[in-house]
Amino acid sequence: MTWSRVDRDRRFFLLEAGDTKSAKRRSVPLNDAALDALAVLRGWGLRHAAGNPWVFGRGGDQRITTFQTGFGAACERAGISDFRIHDMRHTCASWLVMAGVPLMVVKDLLGHSSVTVTERYAHLAPDQIQSAVQRLLPF
Repeated sequence: MTWSRVDRDRRFFLLEAGDTKSAKRRSVPLNDAALDALAVLRGWGLRHAAGNPWVFGRGGDQRITTFQTGFGAACERAGISDFRIHDMRHTCASWLVMAGVPLMVVKDLLGHSSVTVTERYAHLAPDQIQSAVQRLLPF
């Protein structure tokens, strides 16, 4: 991911077709925490790798090509075992569904080609079912 794909003003980053499983270009919205994290990375880059186009850059114009080593070390230090980087995507989807975000919105956020893929998380929202039934009461 290069800085040219990050639009802080419109609060998204762009994934090109070659970067996605569906081979479709799409934008990914960024919340306040993501924007704050990007600001920290930008500051580090300006101090230690000025001119580097990569968000996850190193000295010169090099980039970090894998997160697995650092991620594994961080999990080990935190006492977390059997957890992969992809599990964070699954956790994000689960939390969105548990927060009551509609499945179609979760589908779009994750870039799923069909809501059928997203429906695997539907069981995490039993409160929404109860809430839907309660909405019938005024009728």
